[in-house]
Amino acid sequence: MNSRNIIPYLGLLIMTLFGTGCSTDRDPATLFAPDAVGVLVIDATMIVGDSFPKVRLTRTLAPNVPYTLADAHEYGADMEISWSGGVVRYQESLAQYEDEFVAFYSPMPGTTGLVRQGTQYDITVTTTNGQALRATTLTPTNFSVEDWVLLSSDGSTVVRELRTFAELGDGAYTHPDNQLIYAEGLVDGRLAQPAEHYGAYGFQVALFSLDPEAGYVIDPPFFEPEDFLDLPREGSSPILSGVDESLRLPWFSVFFDGRHLFKAFAVDRNWYDLERTIPQGGGSFVFGGNVGEGVDPPLFHVEGGIGLFGSAAVDSLGVSIVPLQP
Repeated sequence: MNSRNIIPYLGLLIMTLFGTGCSTDRDPATLFAPDAVGVLVIDATMIVGDSFPKVRLTRTLAPNVPYTLADAHEYGADMEISWSGGVVRYQESLAQYEDEFVAFYSPMPGTTGLVRQGTQYDITVTTTNGQALRATTLTPTNFSVEDWVLLSSDGSTVVRELRTFAELGDGAYTHPDNQLIYAEGLVDGRLAQPAEHYGAYGFQVALFSLDPEAGYVIDPPFFEPEDFLDLPREGSSPILSGVDESLRLPWFSVFFDGRHLFKAFAVDRNWYDLERTIPQGGGSFVFGGNVGEGVDPPLFHVEGGIGLFGSAAVDSLGVSIVPLQP
């Protein structure tokens, strides 16, 4: 599984913003629009070098209505993403998500081409009742971390350089240099340039545990057996300025052994502004270098709705976590 296989649905931001994004208790969007029921919510992130994304289009529901993706989905809308010299039209599709089939919008069959760097994309949505939603993103240019290294626990010494997908493909997960003993040393992604060099506004890091049968690397004495079942297999950091030219990855976000994928995103203005203005905590792991204190309401660069139509360039690192031996 390489750096192209896992893309954050809404960049993990809506999971941070709206809790899990699929709660059966209430529509999380009402946390940010408590008096606004029926507001359109767009959910789409464009990743440079990847195919055009699936798009989720929903509406906020009343706070006393149980929230399901099927009930919140906006059916029958016309949707397209366009840029200078091109357009991709969308159609409704179904996919299984956990224990239910959910509707979303996907590119028409036969759509080809990848998301371009440094390009303005516009999304236009028209609902069956004539309501319009529009948003624009300017994609960053291609981005890569200069070096991934393992530092000593105090951060003062480079223990070794880590191997990349560019060098080894999926072999990066099993290479000896990328076998990391839990909580020994610090993983550091070193940046060659600041965010603005890539036409980006900041950085964000996401973490994915890839092995469903992986064991646990933590065993808190106060944990009950059911507490382990609630541990997340993926998460995202707050927005990072990257001014210290480093993206450090914290051990306290790692709960499982086995293969892990770290993804570093250089993000556009829409992604940056939304992430920096949402309350921190809840779904994200948190560490230093983040930007902003939260704004009420958050900044949605969407005309006719809320949510995110954003973009990013991405670089990735694949490692395997080895449990600390007693």
